Amino acid sequence: MIKLNRPVDLLEEALEKIDARIEALEEKKEAIEEKAYERESGELTDREQERIDAIEEEIYELEAEREEIENALDYLREYTEY
Repeated sequence: MIKLNRPVDLLEEALEKIDARIEALEEKKEAIEEKAYERESGELTDREQERIDAIEEEIYELEAEREEIENALDYLREYTEY
C-alpha cells in the first residue's frame, strides 16, 4: 500500500471549507428571502432576485467542485493505508 495520508487529509480539509462556504451562502440567501417576506409585498425585488441567483450559481459551482474532490478522495482511499 502507498501512503497517501497527507493528500487525503488536505482534500478532506478542502471539503470542509467548501461545506462551510456553501452553508454561509445558504444562510445569506435565506436572510435575503426573510427580509423580502417581512415587507408588505412579501416579494423579492429584482435586485434581491439577482443576488439570490448569483448565490445559487456559486453554490452550484461549489457543489460540483465538492463532487470532484469526493471522487478524487474515493480513488485515493483505494490506494491508501488510511
